[in-house]
Amino acid sequence: MKKVIVIDDNTVSLVLIAKILNNAGYKAIVTDDATNALEKIRQEKPAMIILDIEMPEITGFELCRKIKTQDDLKDIPVIFLTANQETDTLVEGFQSGGVDFITKPFRKEELYVRVRNHIELAESRKTIIEMNKSRDKLYSIIAHDIRSPLAGILQTIDAIDQGFFDPSSELFREIIRDLKGRTNETNTLLNSLLQWTRMQDKSVALNPKMTNIYDVVKSCISLLELNAREKNITIELKVKKNYEAFCDEVSIHTIFRNLINNAIKFTPENGKVTINAKSGIRYVEVTVEDTGVGMSDEIINKILVENEHYTSFGTHNEKGTGLGLMIVKNFVQRNKGTLKIESKEGYGSKFTIGIPALPRNSSIPKKRTKVTEKKSE
Repeated sequence: MKKVIVIDDNTVSLVLIAKILNNAGYKAIVTDDATNALEKIRQEKPAMIILDIEMPEITGFELCRKIKTQDDLKDIPVIFLTANQETDTLVEGFQSGGVDFITKPFRKEELYVRVRNHIELAESRKTIIEMNKSRDKLYSIIAHDIRSPLAGILQTIDAIDQGFFDPSSELFREIIRDLKGRTNETNTLLNSLLQWTRMQDKSVALNPKMTNIYDVVKSCISLLELNAREKNITIELKVKKNYEAFCDEVSIHTIFRNLINNAIKFTPENGKVTINAKSGIRYVEVTVEDTGVGMSDEIINKILVENEHYTSFGTHNEKGTGLGLMIVKNFVQRNKGTLKIESKEGYGSKFTIGIPALPRNSSIPKKRTKVTEKKSE
């Protein structure tokens, strides 16, 4: 339920507006304390503010200007209440940051429509800003991480086409292997980009159901066994075969595929990746732990902040963009799960994913208490 804060020193006006908004499906929060309104707004995080212009301690215009200087509040739309329709008043209201006026006395239909429209406009604006950020992120990755390997691949193919290498030589075979590796890395990045782009569309619904976690992790290992074998990395699976959790199977598969792939990528030759799990009342916790190069707190923060583009290289110079962990973070959130990262440079990393053990509305079984009845004499 969307919250609307109403600030007015007139008690009758507050009661009337609150009743109209509550009947329209909003949660009205009213106050006649304009001097402490900023803290109230910050505490409630409303979708809209309705603000009377004429108040004894501070005018609505002054309060609105204060709201618009606060980074965490400035995007909340403000509608002014006024009995004054003079042009100067309207101009000052818009200049102070308001989006509209409601003239007293007002009709409930007018109030409802103006509130609804401006909340929808604010939400649309927020969506557009997020889409632009996603677009910029996508362009950044394409420009930085796809153009470079593609240019190298094209240059190598051109050299082969011009006959610079003897097809029967060991050097030629090495170049072909390198070309194949770079092509596979670029293909992996493209697949991650497609997954990440799809993930930005919140209308794409997940399909949560009781899912066998062992089967999902085992499938991921099968896909990545060759990568591990090339570096002589041991993958130890210690998940019980009967462990189940309530999640979307496709996105959970993506989570563990990315985590295991990263563990292999950033673990030196002859290392080890261990996948363990334990089942609790609320969550099934799965850990992916490696003996790799580890990460600093700064790097973890860079990877997990969506606006930050971070590029790193594996122990065989495999390229990483941090996009995989961004996908992990977002899919964990969409599955109502938890993510914990423990890592130290030079000592490896440990990722713990908490997946809901049961559907959200399921009741948790209570422990039975043994009752001993005392027999009567």
